[in-house]
Amino acid sequence: MKCKWIGIALLAVSVSATAQVKEGKVIYERKINMHKRLPPEAEQMRAMIPEFQTSKMELSFNPTQSLYKNVVEETNELPTGDGAGGGGMRGGMMFRFGGGNPNDETFRDYEKELIVESRELGPKKYLIDDTLRPMKWKLEQDTMTINGYLCYKATTVTSAFGMGGMRMNAGGGGQQRPAGDSAQGGNQQRRFNIPAEQKVEAWFTQDIETSAGPDNYFGLPGLILKVVVDEGTITYTALSVDTQAKANVKTPTSGKKITRQEYMKMMQQQFQGMRPPGGGGGGQRIIISQ
Repeated sequence: MKCKWIGIALLAVSVSATAQVKEGKVIYERKINMHKRLPPEAEQMRAMIPEFQTSKMELSFNPTQSLYKNVVEETNELPTGDGAGGGGMRGGMMFRFGGGNPNDETFRDYEKELIVESRELGPKKYLIDDTLRPMKWKLEQDTMTINGYLCYKATTVTSAFGMGGMRMNAGGGGQQRPAGDSAQGGNQQRRFNIPAEQKVEAWFTQDIETSAGPDNYFGLPGLILKVVVDEGTITYTALSVDTQAKANVKTPTSGKKITRQEYMKMMQQQFQGMRPPGGGGGGQRIIISQ
């Protein structure tokens, strides 16, 4: 009988220790398949860009808040060589890869349903305050072990041109548009074979008490350690989980406060300003972002 109670006590201590994991830091690798949604006739474009682009992101979290930011050191804009020294853009074409500016940050407060995004656009910094809109997840039966944590599968469907999906803009004047705005999206879908909706699968562990996850993915009963978007078009994988680190989660305060609609409008104006005079000719930009 004594041995039985000792075993129960040890189990209780183990469960208690697991439940105490409430803050820490995760480093994710984001991998984007740059070729997957290009149409078959885009062989020249395939030859100009690598098939995969990878970057690292950092998530600091506690039970009610999180701060997500880039840790990418290399530039996110890669001009292609022009065949005459490698310093220009071939045919006036430029590629910009996802991730935004290195100093961009996303803060979430899950109890207050608040999101604050710090974004750099040109030489200026802006703050976007918005309501945190929950994602509709479906819990599945599958399990997986990631970094030693037992993870459970959840799935959802997102708009390809809304929050949480990959957005591909072309033609110099493209912009990121909110979900439901299909004016630009329809043209992009025809050009890049992008589905209107994208399947998302996430793997979360209940051993860490937070609703946080990488990029735009959150809202599950535990930390999200892996996300697969559009059957591998974009993949987020936790490279390391440090539950000993003190979570340095602070709301961004530097920058001019604007609405999301105002920010989108400025992005559109900036991209249009990069087009060749007259808006035509060979200038073209491919923007892939999250």
